[in-house]
Amino acid sequence: MGILLILLSSLSFALSSYFGKLATNMTSMSGVINSFSRFLVGTVFMFIYIVYKKKEFKAPDMKPIFYRALFNSFAIILFSASIKYTTITNVNMLNMIYPVFVILLAPYFLKEPIKKSTYIYLTIIMVGSYIVANPSFGNINLGDMLAFISALAAAFSIMYLKKAREENDGYIIVFYVMFIGTLINIPFSYRDIIEFEMIGAFPVFMAGFTGFLGQVFITWGYKYVDSAIGALVSTSRIIIGGIIGYLLLDEPLTGKIIIGMLMITLSLIGLSGYFDKIRKENEEIE
Repeated sequence: MGILLILLSSLSFALSSYFGKLATNMTSMSGVINSFSRFLVGTVFMFIYIVYKKKEFKAPDMKPIFYRALFNSFAIILFSASIKYTTITNVNMLNMIYPVFVILLAPYFLKEPIKKSTYIYLTIIMVGSYIVANPSFGNINLGDMLAFISALAAAFSIMYLKKAREENDGYIIVFYVMFIGTLINIPFSYRDIIEFEMIGAFPVFMAGFTGFLGQVFITWGYKYVDSAIGALVSTSRIIIGGIIGYLLLDEPLTGKIIIGMLMITLSLIGLSGYFDKIRKENEEIE
């Protein structure tokens, strides 16, 4: 059940980037309108859920929720903006390296130690990212750079999520993250909102809706699987994004991209602790 839900979340997030790409291809609007759509749709659905279930709107500890919302907003804004300038394959791959920054910052922010093997995985991920983005000093793709920075913002968002969960229920975190995120998005997307192009209404709505669904599925799915398995299955978004981009958007899937994709995916699986878990299980059997 949990694995299926996390797979559905990966599919939803990948579809969100696909619809976001359609919106920027069909209109002159920036990708940030897709970010605004996700937070607005999420706010509406969570408000209806809370009212229907007669739950409380009061948060026991609002401070970490606010910082979670702040960094999550900038992560999604940067992610959505990057879609206009690069492929959804690269966007999903480079955004998914956020665990790298979580691990590097955790000793200072969460007082969590770093294993020596982690540095090996981090090195492989950075090399894989370099292969995927294929940067040069004279020509750095803006979309790849924004997707990379979005991973850094996402890392801070994840760390504040851990703090927010200490005193707050999941539903109240999601609601306020969506609500605050909607407000934060307005200054960045107001021009697109005022001059909204109706031809892009469907893909913009679907980008927001599938992005919100992805959040719901992954939150629900982690109730049934441990963090290692969850992180392992979540890496499927890299593969799914690449397949959708290749089949539906005619995006390139070169040998370099596939090699970088494998390097990043396998290293993320290693960082999740999945390989250590399998090794320990085998040792116990022996």
